[in-house]
Amino acid sequence: MLVEQLDELLTEGVVDTEDTLELAIVAGLAHRLGAGPALADAEAWRDGPGADLVKELWDEVDVDALIEAIDEVSGGSATDEEVEEALFDFDDLVAAAIWCKREAGLRVAARKVEGLVRQVPDPFAVIADLAGPIARLPAVAEHLELYGYWLAVSDAGIHRD
Repeated sequence: MLVEQLDELLTEGVVDTEDTLELAIVAGLAHRLGAGPALADAEAWRDGPGADLVKELWDEVDVDALIEAIDEVSGGSATDEEVEEALFDFDDLVAAAIWCKREAGLRVAARKVEGLVRQVPDPFAVIADLAGPIARLPAVAEHLELYGYWLAVSDAGIHRD
């Protein structure tokens, strides 16, 4: 499904940083799931005609707002949906960054998110069942310095039990 969505995005055309972010997220998630060769057209766009938009996108990204959202939901008054949304918004950005070869810019942020989850695990326990399978993906293991928050969320389920 992600590869089909990626093909649609490339066919429709990527004209601004919003489109670029959407394409990078979809490609990053597909890459994480092992899409490999199916990403060739997207990678050619990223490294060729889309290179300027990719650079512009990462100049505009506000990582601090995503960290703040995760910090806010860790307070205990957020709904399960708000917790899930905050974490997945950050995760989308991490997947996009890895695909765009911009992961170095997110290492500190990823450690902060992991720390937030480890400090106050209870709110994140609601998505611990989702975290385990994600944490076991080969692409996650390859980039564990960025994806450590998935291990922390998985561990949050232990606190719940």
